[in-house]
Amino acid sequence: MRACFSLLRLLLLGALFSGALPAVASATTVAVTLPPLAGLVSMLDERAELFCLLPAGADPHHFQMQPRMVERLRKSDLFIRASRDDGGWPLLAAQSGVLDLWPQRDHGWVSPAEVRRVLPEIAQALISREPASEARIRSNLAQALAQVTQIEQLWRQQLQAARQTGVMMQHPAWGRLLDEMGVPVLAVLESGHHGHEYGPHMLEDALTKMHQHPGVWLLGDRGHDSKALDWLAAHAETPAHRVTLDVLGQCGVSWPALMQENIDRLHGQ
Repeated sequence: MRACFSLLRLLLLGALFSGALPAVASATTVAVTLPPLAGLVSMLDERAELFCLLPAGADPHHFQMQPRMVERLRKSDLFIRASRDDGGWPLLAAQSGVLDLWPQRDHGWVSPAEVRRVLPEIAQALISREPASEARIRSNLAQALAQVTQIEQLWRQQLQAARQTGVMMQHPAWGRLLDEMGVPVLAVLESGHHGHEYGPHMLEDALTKMHQHPGVWLLGDRGHDSKALDWLAAHAETPAHRVTLDVLGQCGVSWPALMQENIDRLHGQ
């Protein structure tokens, strides 16, 4: 009798592990071109397997994809890009099924208004690939939108002084945020994607504006050269408020965390 019971128990266990239990859904694999895009996805689906094409510390203006990256990209369930920023990268044009968040504007993720607009699009793309997670993703979406509002309020508080003094930027990476916050941009020393375009006359004009606007902020970005800002600071009549932000961050850092890190940098925290 004991032998029969043991055999029956083994048969039941075998049935359980052979498919009687519901299968556990695998995580959605999401490839993105730039780290901040992964930070948006992580707000909506904490279980997603994220892959950033741009490695830490790499220059997005001169980035070249490696064959292993292309292969991993093709195996991903979802590919998210911002083509106004990564449009010069080779091998991306042939990809299909792509969610392009900002084809007409650069650095859209620095704008709380733009982030608020695209989060539902990202959520829908994730749901379409994992319908069983719809309730969880929509719940996360509601929380994410609330976080965006909180971050927006923090930016307004921390940039209040800059609305009076204005800023000068080495690179226009943060221009959309400053425009939304009502911060005057008195000068931009580089055009957009490649930089190193400032000349003697531009520097002299910027220095004149510095003298006309005491206390102006000199805003740099960690991923761009800041020699022009260094020169302006050295020739200023009064000490300038220097700030170096980080528009790209690192893969795996959520969007609220990236924004909070930059907000803290405004006053050297």
